Amino acid sequence: MEPVILFFQNYGVVGLFVVSFIESFISPILPDLLLIPMALSAPEQAIYYSVIATTASVLGGIIGYFIGNRLGLPVLQKYAPAKHIDTIHNWLEKYGGWAIFFAAMAPIPYKFVSISAGVFRVNMVVFLLASAIGRGKRFLLEGILIFYYGPQAVELIKRYSNNFIIGFIAVAVIVGIVIVAMKMRKKPVKGVS
Repeated sequence: MEPVILFFQNYGVVGLFVVSFIESFISPILPDLLLIPMALSAPEQAIYYSVIATTASVLGGIIGYFIGNRLGLPVLQKYAPAKHIDTIHNWLEKYGGWAIFFAAMAPIPYKFVSISAGVFRVNMVVFLLASAIGRGKRFLLEGILIFYYGPQAVELIKRYSNNFIIGFIAVAVIVGIVIVAMKMRKKPVKGVS
């Protein structure tokens, strides 16, 4: 995989755009593998590179969405183990945009997210908004940290990204439970006046 990464690094921003774009529907190469070294080599450009990665990733996600939407479950079965497909479906059905948002931030290939959203026909606007915010949060966080902290940012990213994601998911689940509980309390009971 390293020769492929070096190949795309030779093309700079165009290589970053291509890798970020195709990772959203077919490639196993995570954009971070280009984004971080490029940002470290020119920290003053780190945020710009992050915006390129985010934009390309979301645009590629549209392709992944349409692949999933057109080809359906068989294409998802090629990418995701069968035991996880029901879980993915349940998460998308239950949490919709939140599931996309958290998955878009996670260090998993984004193609799983985009294709799954298409297969299970998540609302396109919800998909795009959640993807843009989730991918932006992931890549922009890296870019901003490198812009301000340079090489020390790599250690911060490694140390805090997983803990941050886990903590953020836990908070979101708690908020979701509270919102559902409040909505259930406000529903009038039939037959009671």
